[in-house]
Amino acid sequence: MRSGKYLGIIILDLLFMAINFSALTLFSSLKDFIVRTYHFRESELALAAVTYSMGIFFAFLIGHSRFFELRPRLTVLFAGLCASIPQLLIPITPNPQLIAALRFVQGLVMSAVPIFSYQAGRFFGVFRTLAMGSILSGIFIGGLVGSIVGPYLALYTGWKLTYYIFGVLMIVIAIIWTLITPSHALPPRRVEVVKEKRLSVWREKFTIVWGLTFFSGLWIVFTLAPLIHFIAEEQVGVPGFIASSVLESSYVTWSILAGVIALILCRHAKSRFAIFKGIAMTQIIQYILTIVGAIIALQANNPTTFLVSLVIVAAVQGTAPTFWSIPALAYPEEVASRAGYALGLISNSSALIGPITTLIITTLTVRGAWLLVVVLSIFGILVTYLATKLKLPIDKLGAT
Repeated sequence: MRSGKYLGIIILDLLFMAINFSALTLFSSLKDFIVRTYHFRESELALAAVTYSMGIFFAFLIGHSRFFELRPRLTVLFAGLCASIPQLLIPITPNPQLIAALRFVQGLVMSAVPIFSYQAGRFFGVFRTLAMGSILSGIFIGGLVGSIVGPYLALYTGWKLTYYIFGVLMIVIAIIWTLITPSHALPPRRVEVVKEKRLSVWREKFTIVWGLTFFSGLWIVFTLAPLIHFIAEEQVGVPGFIASSVLESSYVTWSILAGVIALILCRHAKSRFAIFKGIAMTQIIQYILTIVGAIIALQANNPTTFLVSLVIVAAVQGTAPTFWSIPALAYPEEVASRAGYALGLISNSSALIGPITTLIITTLTVRGAWLLVVVLSIFGILVTYLATKLKLPIDKLGAT
């Protein structure tokens, strides 16, 4: 199949991610407005800053429900509604515990990603990582919109109307995606031949190992973003919004660059496993660059050096498109999206411990956060290398 035929689907996936993930940073950028309106103490909203990441972990349990597994179109609609409905409810929720619960629900938006991963891997061949990087860049485009456009809009319309505007946009893009995505671009239902050959996603060693290769990347990406305001101001006196903008825009850039690197390394690949090794090597390169950036950040004593280090450390986001471009390559088509949910569940376990662990370490010493980034990246390199020594599940079935 010609990949150009499916370019519109990738653009639609990108828009879905960008609009829905504006909620990722909109809450933090408008937090002061919420505090003043409802007379909260800022500490009362601390839990809400963590529950979003926890929701991301539970998003991947959804794919293991037979109801959603057989209805990928409904899964994406559900993901969009999980982001939009809380967005509309937060402005009328004067209770910090309920707001934290709504933020948890918003994290379930991540349940759409394995569907998008299937589309990128199924229809884009050696361009799969570039396609996946383009889709995932929407997370951080949304982050930039939430952190820059959100506060600007709130000054003119008020924070509640700003929330409503974003909430309506989320509903609109979810409905559009659901209505116009063709059925042949969705993961197929599992068929009996897979059951006969007894391929169990969870029994495959590859699933566990490859799932852990992104454990470090997710930990860093989803904990560094909300904490960078504090780290930048405390370490070198850089205004938080500047550091956040540099980091988020660099995440977008590295999402695309990872795809370009993978394309170069895979351009002469003749087999599935050769493509896989090229993508895995790209992932290792991203982790190495992250270590370089973190070491520079550790020694940074002026704003310029610090901001340069953020650009380099943002290479960790390149591990997202490499990781998510593998399910449709490594597994039979009939279980590729199911494998995506399994891999996502393993990797996103970092969301349960990452935010609070990083917060504690950063509170004790700001530079401790950068040491943690180095340790996590080394772990990512070792596990990714181990994955290249395993046989792909699809090869065990004798598939070509």
